[in-house]
Amino acid sequence: MADDTLYIGVDLGTFRSVVVSNKGHEEQVLTVIGTPKDSIAKNFLRRDVLFGEEALKNRLALNLFRPLEHGVIKDTPEDKKFIAHFINHMMNLADPEDYGRVVAVIGAPAEASHVDKTAIFDAAAGTVNACMIISEPFAVAYALDMLDHTLVVDIGAGTTDICRVYGTIPGPEDQLHINMSGDHIDSVLITEIQKKYTGAQITKDMARRWKEAESYTSASPPSDPIIVDFSIEGKAMSLDITDCMQAACESIVDPIVDNIKALIADSNPEYHDAFRQNIILAGGGSGIRGLGATIQERLADLGEIEVHIVEDPVQLGALGALRLGQEVPEEYWKNLTISDL
Repeated sequence: MADDTLYIGVDLGTFRSVVVSNKGHEEQVLTVIGTPKDSIAKNFLRRDVLFGEEALKNRLALNLFRPLEHGVIKDTPEDKKFIAHFINHMMNLADPEDYGRVVAVIGAPAEASHVDKTAIFDAAAGTVNACMIISEPFAVAYALDMLDHTLVVDIGAGTTDICRVYGTIPGPEDQLHINMSGDHIDSVLITEIQKKYTGAQITKDMARRWKEAESYTSASPPSDPIIVDFSIEGKAMSLDITDCMQAACESIVDPIVDNIKALIADSNPEYHDAFRQNIILAGGGSGIRGLGATIQERLADLGEIEVHIVEDPVQLGALGALRLGQEVPEEYWKNLTISDL
């Protein structure tokens, strides 16, 4: 039976979601859904729902939805329907119909993994036999085999989740969530550029692309100015946004530092030293050059601090979820059975 079991690990991200399996599937999909605006668009596209890049490519003909825009699922029938569509799409990328039994572990933003667990669980019911939902920070720690008094800072697009991990699945009291994340950096970057260059015309996608290519903090400044192209009142310009980029990237630092301090202070004093020396930066935001060093410097008043930055922030959460699914005892799944396919 084990050979006929498909184990799936999913990282359900605000901006990008990833699915991996024990049978070699590896897929990434932007966490966005599109439905045709009208009957003309439906006939043109010949589908009721589009996902990811394909949805963005056809966005002018679609109503776009981001089911985890702020790290949680909105509590409406329509939004729950969209998250169900998206989760089923992610599961189907692993070809579940080819296997006799399908077991999934889904890593979700920390708040969603508690608040919206039923919605996610219900969404998976049509595709899998058994399912477990865990927080993304715990999935990261599990992938790294760093479960012994570790503090995970998972900087996503919609939220930054900060989580204490100490050998078991963390509870709500072990986690803090802040909206200072990738989307916030994009918004601040736009504001800073428009303050510097009156009339600058910039979209969120432009800001995100510049951030992904050039983000940095003062601990690791670029060797050359950051020059980008955009319009000012319709006129094409190439201008320096170096200082704007630093201000935007560092806008998330103080909230992260304050929440790390709060979680450490609220933990068992015997393990404060372990938490201080096992801080992991994960998620897309961990790729900001110099961010780890900047956070380490701002935490120096707590004592000896060590910040580790993950090597594969895109797939790590999904890989941790997959590993957990394969390593939990078989009898554990009997309590999480959804249905018999």
